[in-house]
Amino acid sequence: GTLVIPDTIDGVVVISIGNSAFRDCTSLTSITIPDSVTSISSNSFDQCTSLTSITLPDSLISIGSEAFSDCTSLTSITLPDSVTSIGNGAFAKCTSLTSVNIPDGVTSIGSRAFNSCTSLTSITIPDKVTSIGDSAFGSCTSLRSVTIGDGVTSIGESAFYGCESLESITIPDGVTSIGNSAFTDCTSLTSITIPNSVTSIGTQAFYGC
Repeated sequence: GTLVIPDTIDGVVVISIGNSAFRDCTSLTSITIPDSVTSISSNSFDQCTSLTSITLPDSLISIGSEAFSDCTSLTSITLPDSVTSIGNGAFAKCTSLTSVNIPDGVTSIGSRAFNSCTSLTSITIPDKVTSIGDSAFGSCTSLRSVTIGDGVTSIGESAFYGCESLESITIPDGVTSIGNSAFTDCTSLTSITIPNSVTSIGTQAFYGC
């Protein structure tokens, strides 16, 4: 079915969608969220396995932990420019997701944010992001192209673990640390550029390459 969330409920403006509000609504195919909403809380649409379409408002600032985790039918998502944070596991295990834009205003990408998005082929991390969370893109087995913005200073543990389609990666000047197992089992990796700014490369960072 289709869900259109109203701007007001009993005269009260809807500004947030609460924790687990629509979790496990497995027949839900489409959602429209009104322009008044600024935050989508943890697990709000977790395991909405039939969800193929989401319209997110230009007012949205934050996407909570596992907000859309396990939305296995979701093929693409357009995040509005207003978004500044993507929570832990926000889109984890969205196995049909082929494309996602990360807006220029985003400053943080949480742990496991896109973990196991096995259909995702490319990703661009904008310049305002300072850290890539642990396992953020781990097990994205179709990921072939990654562009890391100049603002990133740290790449988390297992950030690209098991990205077996990734052939090359350029780590920008300014990155100081590459976490444990960051690129473990990136079995197609033939080229990597590590800048002089890097002072710490974690255990098994490139193990199995």
